[in-house]
Amino acid sequence: MSVFHLVVPPNRRGRDFVVGDLHGYLVALQDSLARARFHPGRDRLFSTGDLIDRGPDSPGCAALLGEPWFYAVRGNHEDMLLRVLDGEILLLDVWRQNGGDWALDDREPNAAGRSAGALCARMPWAITVEHRSGRRFGICHAQCPVTDWGDIASVARDEKLQQEMLWARSRITRTHAPPVAGIDCTIHGHTVVRAPLRRANALFIDTGIFLPGGTLTLLDLDAV
Repeated sequence: MSVFHLVVPPNRRGRDFVVGDLHGYLVALQDSLARARFHPGRDRLFSTGDLIDRGPDSPGCAALLGEPWFYAVRGNHEDMLLRVLDGEILLLDVWRQNGGDWALDDREPNAAGRSAGALCARMPWAITVEHRSGRRFGICHAQCPVTDWGDIASVARDEKLQQEMLWARSRITRTHAPPVAGIDCTIHGHTVVRAPLRRANALFIDTGIFLPGGTLTLLDLDAV
């Protein structure tokens, strides 16, 4: 069973990192973690979601959800997988056009898709990271759909706000977007940017690993 909003207490043993949308690029993540000297026994990694689709190893990226040091919010790609597994056939072609073929055999979910779905079903929609510095970071996929992070749990009762959380781009397109109250910084993926981009206290970090010339952004929260 998933929790809609997960609150993670401070890490007193090591560092906290956040990574943008993986889209199946497990080796790129492993290379980035090696360069950062990530230690799975002490450090933690938070993800903006969209672990799957488009890249070469969606099952491997989904399997990260079984690691005790890895935390990820639901992205729109995980949501499409779960909805197709729940029988929403009208989504099937849209999902396939966006990289979902790895999970399908002749338009039916295959074993890899069902296995990934079982893991993705446990993903929270939002995570609050309580950092050792005393700051608090709010992570959700596309953008925060409420004006105050303290109201984030209420989104569980509002499907329109849930879809905004997964799909919207209105905040990143506003140069003078107002800050989200009740949180030091929110962190998001979904919209591809050339380099991490700030809008008030929102930080967007999907640098398009699946695109030609794209990269994977990994940040130490000490430096955010």
